[in-house]
Amino acid sequence: MKKIFKILLALFSLSLILSGCSQQKNDPKKVSEVRIGILQVPNDVAAARQLQYLSDYFDNKHIKTKYIIFDSGVDANKALISGDIDFATMGDTNGVVAMSSKIDAKLIWVNDVLGNNEGLVVRNGSGIKNFKDLKGQKIATPFASTSHYSLMMTLEKYNLLDKVSLLDMDTQDIVAAWNRGDISAAYTWQPTLTPMLKNGHFLITSEDLRNQNRITANITLVRGGFERSHPKLVMGLLKQLNRTHQQMQTDPDRIIKAASKQNDLGYEEAKSQIGTSQWLTAKQMTDKNFLTKTFQEQLYITGKFMAKQQTIDHAPTRSEIKNFVATKYVRELGDK
Repeated sequence: MKKIFKILLALFSLSLILSGCSQQKNDPKKVSEVRIGILQVPNDVAAARQLQYLSDYFDNKHIKTKYIIFDSGVDANKALISGDIDFATMGDTNGVVAMSSKIDAKLIWVNDVLGNNEGLVVRNGSGIKNFKDLKGQKIATPFASTSHYSLMMTLEKYNLLDKVSLLDMDTQDIVAAWNRGDISAAYTWQPTLTPMLKNGHFLITSEDLRNQNRITANITLVRGGFERSHPKLVMGLLKQLNRTHQQMQTDPDRIIKAASKQNDLGYEEAKSQIGTSQWLTAKQMTDKNFLTKTFQEQLYITGKFMAKQQTIDHAPTRSEIKNFVATKYVRELGDK
């Protein structure tokens, strides 16, 4: 936990130093390049990229599109602070980190509400049959991630917070540790889950937590300077992502095939990695009050929990969350 707190303090200090200069450096009146931080997963950005929705939109405006892969929301937040990227996809816990650290950014999109594409996997034959069997076990997860948050909530529920050994590992290290037999359990996401499930099984998934009204999601943030200077470009990008969400509900094969090709995956593997995650359209985000109420309340709950666990220095207030979530874009898209 101390490691995370130091990282967040560094983020906050860096934000104070760079927030003033990054806007001047990266927000010229005419944009020549848009830089998008992405996750290497079969999501809406991957599909929109493969189907050339994004490139067609920006090319028509004579704007180049550059993609930067991040495995960590912490690294994506650092890039937002330094002005090295304009948009970033990350887990919502890192969005809470951005709020708590007062990074100049806005939450503009929910890429997917997590389902069984994240979960707690235990090794077959390890003797772990229920939650009480986790006592004394080593459990790996990437700290400050949605998986970490979901794991901590689960451990708290079953009074196991001080009865297990938590290991902070990135996704590649988790697979390596699993293959060596160093760990018997890990809460992580796809594609890490696929090789682990060959000799393991779920004890709980983020879909289970979603059904218990503990929602986690992947989100897109936009750098504040870019959003203030170029709101039409923000709307244009979200229109293309919304297009993939609409097609995911009407023609899922088309979207899954595109996402699989973009990530060099087979169709069935991509379908499995997407799993039961939910791709809400802009209209669904607004009509069901998801982005305007339900998800903001989840961010509030998440912030309180993370502050309690000392993974952030303070829990964002409801007012701070309302200011952080820019609902005007999905509202406008939902009305069309």
